[in-house]
Amino acid sequence: MIYSFQNVGCTWRTATCHKPSASDQPFILISPLPMYSVSFFIAAILTLFSLIPAYAADSTSVQFTHLLLRYDDAAEKSLGTNRAPGAAIAIVRDGRVVYIQCHGVRKVGEPEVIDQHTVFRIASLSKGFASVLAGLLVDEKKMNWDDPVVQYLPSLVLNDSIATEHLTIRHILSHTSGLPPYAYDDRLEAGMPMDFLIRSLRDVPMSCQVGNCYSYQNVVYSLIGDVIQASSGVSYNRLLQARIFKPLGMRTASVSGTALMANDNRASPHVRRRWGWTPTRIKMEYYNALPAAGINASITDMAQWLGAVLGGMPDVIPPRVIAKVSEPQIRTRRERWRYAWWQRIRKAHYGMGWRIFKYTDETLVFHSGGLRGFRAQIAFLPEHGVGIVILINAQKDYGLVPLFLDMYLKQFR
Repeated sequence: MIYSFQNVGCTWRTATCHKPSASDQPFILISPLPMYSVSFFIAAILTLFSLIPAYAADSTSVQFTHLLLRYDDAAEKSLGTNRAPGAAIAIVRDGRVVYIQCHGVRKVGEPEVIDQHTVFRIASLSKGFASVLAGLLVDEKKMNWDDPVVQYLPSLVLNDSIATEHLTIRHILSHTSGLPPYAYDDRLEAGMPMDFLIRSLRDVPMSCQVGNCYSYQNVVYSLIGDVIQASSGVSYNRLLQARIFKPLGMRTASVSGTALMANDNRASPHVRRRWGWTPTRIKMEYYNALPAAGINASITDMAQWLGAVLGGMPDVIPPRVIAKVSEPQIRTRRERWRYAWWQRIRKAHYGMGWRIFKYTDETLVFHSGGLRGFRAQIAFLPEHGVGIVILINAQKDYGLVPLFLDMYLKQFR
């Protein structure tokens, strides 16, 4: 084993990490190596650093580094036991990326491993980007949360004239439009164009008055893209690139199926068959609904995003914007039961593009996303300044989010 200390980091074969210091703890682990080698690597680094006083960290940082070691072992066991095709995990603390780990292969049956730049579809994690982008415009007084949508999209017509008049930006971002759940998702998946689906909303009977009930949407949520363009004069795609992707250094993030397919370092989706996980083709559904589910990103991109929503880039994303979009808007009682870790969820709400749970006694901001063959999850504890994001090229939840949360809260609460 060879250690090389050069400038700001140490390298070991294809693994890289930050060199610890009193102001930068703990180190980042980025490894496309088989996961059985990672624990040995971390243990060796910890031992080496314990012998170098100049690199000594405060006790909290050392405890957190040991937490990462234990989590790494547990995540390896979960992914290995379940024979996951591939996964990528990032953990952020106090606005800094402290851990990135990659596991498995891009496509079962082929040798290419997932690395920190492998691109996945992040599905409904896209909704958080849309709400934050809208929040930036609200923060700049270019629009308001309670502006009627028809102020920006005068051609929008719902089944009820009062609903058309009263539907606001806040309603579409909080899934309180009053329309039935997943309105026209079936047609979206059948490839019908978004503009046709929006015109057809006039034919959908309302299930409740606007603002009175929670009803998850993709087509209706994606109206925010047109609202943003009408407000800013710039297309949703271009503004997302200019205001979020580029300033945050999300170099491999994109918002189209064409961009995903043009990237050779992409994860393939997998479906479960009797004999195991099998690669399947990437479908183009939901790229028409960019704000709801259209983003592609690597774990490095998503680590930058998580760091920003945790306050690490206030000049790009002011903390007051995150505070606003993660403010509870509507109670979502049934959502408590959707997750394998429902026993820890005491209360469930939806904000604007984000779920807000009372996880044991802590506020947890969360969202998950799933498309055929992909699963993505992001979660953070705002009062602790810590969060995790997970990308998987199979539509299965391996319990990696509650695994980290429980380990962290047991040690630091």
